[in-house]
Amino acid sequence: MSVVTTILSIILAGIAIWQFKEGQKQEDRIKAQVKVWMQDANGISQGMKRIISDNLAGRYGSTNDVCNAVWSLEATAFALYQGLYEERCVKEDEYIQRQKKIMDKLDKQFFADTPAIQERPVEPGKK
Repeated sequence: MSVVTTILSIILAGIAIWQFKEGQKQEDRIKAQVKVWMQDANGISQGMKRIISDNLAGRYGSTNDVCNAVWSLEATAFALYQGLYEERCVKEDEYIQRQKKIMDKLDKQFFADTPAIQERPVEPGKK
C-alpha cells in the first residue's frame, strides 16, 4: 500500500511542477503582451499631444490636415483594441474560425462581383 501511495505522490508532485512551469510561461507571455499594449497606448497619447501642440502652433492649414493626423492614430488605437479584445474575449480556436468565416464571406463577395473568376484558385496539391 505504501508503494502505491509513494508512486501516486510522485505523480502528483510531477503534475504540480508541470502546472507551475506552464503557469510561469503563461505569466511571462502576458507580461510581454502588456508591455506591447503599454507602448501602443503611449504612442497614441504622444500622437494626440503632438496634434494638439501642432494645432496650437498653427501648423495645420485646414481641418483636413487635423483629420488626417487623427486618422493616423486610429490605426494604432484599433490595433490596441483588437489585441486586448482577443486576449480577453476570444479563445485562439474561436478567433481562427471567425477569421476563416470572414475570409470566406469576402471571397464569396469578391468572386461574385468578378464574372471571369468563378471560385478561389486551388493551390497546387490541394483540392
